[in-house]
Amino acid sequence: MGGILGMAFACTDEIGWDLKYQEEDLIVVEGKITDEAKQHEVTLTKPLYEMNGIPEPVSGLVVEIADGRNIHPLHEDRSRPGTYLTSAGFAGKVDQGYQLRIHQGDKLITAVSYMRAVTPFQNMRIYPVQTNPPLFEVNITDSDEPAIVRLELDWSHVPGYDTLSYDENHALIYHYTLGTIDVNRMFPPERENVRFPPGTLVFREKESVNVLYEEFLRGMVSETDFRGGVFDVLPGNARTNLTEGAIGYFTAAEVIRDTVVIE
Repeated sequence: MGGILGMAFACTDEIGWDLKYQEEDLIVVEGKITDEAKQHEVTLTKPLYEMNGIPEPVSGLVVEIADGRNIHPLHEDRSRPGTYLTSAGFAGKVDQGYQLRIHQGDKLITAVSYMRAVTPFQNMRIYPVQTNPPLFEVNITDSDEPAIVRLELDWSHVPGYDTLSYDENHALIYHYTLGTIDVNRMFPPERENVRFPPGTLVFREKESVNVLYEEFLRGMVSETDFRGGVFDVLPGNARTNLTEGAIGYFTAAEVIRDTVVIE
């Protein structure tokens, strides 16, 4: 019996895609107030449409924060256009709501946030990973409430490490605890293991995270820290609590700090 062999041929043509984007009239907002009496910042810039670009500041706007009783005006920092500052003595209060107001001509952009109480520091487990010379690593357990923990490690004063460069005797670690878990968290990217000697100073900072800010953070880590997993999401802007005409976030947080010496 004879057989018939079928062959299919295809040709490939190069197609040049003329991809265009439409710049939107948006303001990117980065704003946070805490319970600490200091100058708090709200930064206003234009969106970036190119990789590794420098955000263009948005200057000359009227920015204020309302707490239900008083309106606190912010002033633009002359040395940093697009950065608006509260008064030096401004401090938020736990269990209170705040509204950010940005006046852009006839347009009013607003965002509402609520300051939740922060819970005590969670367990920080230090364990040895090397004996000669002795080195440690740290593991941080999740918080009982949504929170951000920031650890600044400094061993620049330890003999044998005091002549190293800043990058070789300092480290910065962030730990996010969010209230719900999705599959992206089950497949996080690889992270650098920070090793440090006995005598290291650990400056700890923990801030509370309210519901709206938690949604923003979940969107942010989905597009950054947790990119590269099996169940990635499509790139896009993180969720925002700002009204039409702006993206980003405005939040209020209680903050606690302490210092731990690694022996």
